[in-house]
Amino acid sequence: MLDRNNLPEGLLDSVKRQLTITWDDEDTNGKLLDMMEDAEQELNHILGAEMDYSAPGMARRLYLNYMLYAWNECLNEFEDAYRKDILRIRHINRVKGARERAEEE
Repeated sequence: MLDRNNLPEGLLDSVKRQLTITWDDEDTNGKLLDMMEDAEQELNHILGAEMDYSAPGMARRLYLNYMLYAWNECLNEFEDAYRKDILRIRHINRVKGARERAEEE
């Protein structure tokens, strides 16, 4: 879970770069942090697993693009635009889950 008091290093900066936000003020940062918390919850639900959105890879790229859609107030278009990426990450999570269950047996 995202902890706004202990963010993964560089995550807020990555989000600001994605959104082309070059200024630093408390109101903007607060709004971004609220959006980042919502994004994590929503994407974890959509992807069917808790993901590390600060680590390089498909999940971070999807997270940053989600933030772009959220910032521009067009989240209703996000899932359709990124359906292939969402399905790909879901598949990876299913395979990983099946592998972990098989190793437990």
